[in-house]
Amino acid sequence: MHNSIENILCCVGLKSDSHAVLEQAVKLASATGAHLHILHAVKSLEDDVMNTLRVNIRDKQALKAMVRKRLDDAQQQLDAKLENYFSACGEGSEVLESYVASRDVVEGYPAQVIVQRASKLSCDLIVMASNKRGITASYAGKVTRGVLKRSHIPVVVVPPPE
Repeated sequence: MHNSIENILCCVGLKSDSHAVLEQAVKLASATGAHLHILHAVKSLEDDVMNTLRVNIRDKQALKAMVRKRLDDAQQQLDAKLENYFSACGEGSEVLESYVASRDVVEGYPAQVIVQRASKLSCDLIVMASNKRGITASYAGKVTRGVLKRSHIPVVVVPPPE
């Protein structure tokens, strides 16, 4: 069993301010020399939504392009969020950004795809937001609770900023 942290998966939401999560993940990567993998999980469209789209959009290529556009838009938002974060870091941001080994958007059930991606990348740690405040079991949001249930590696849960 190795004791070093070589790969960290940082899960970033696009709706909320994720600077606190990024900050903790970058600090951990900097302190350990680990590769940082940034991930945003897009929830799959429900079956009834996809069926409605298939019925109303007969052109399969157009439908495929529309579904792909969701992921491309999410990737652009993720890239913009990361650029915003690193530009706010000021001097030395290039060094911090050098820890980022990948930045991806994946589609599926978020908790499941997060754990799968962590396994695929041989991550030693997952960093993600709690999305809620408090000391009860509801402290973590639905996705975070799902990751905590499924993960076989440590999960660092970052509370939202005050």
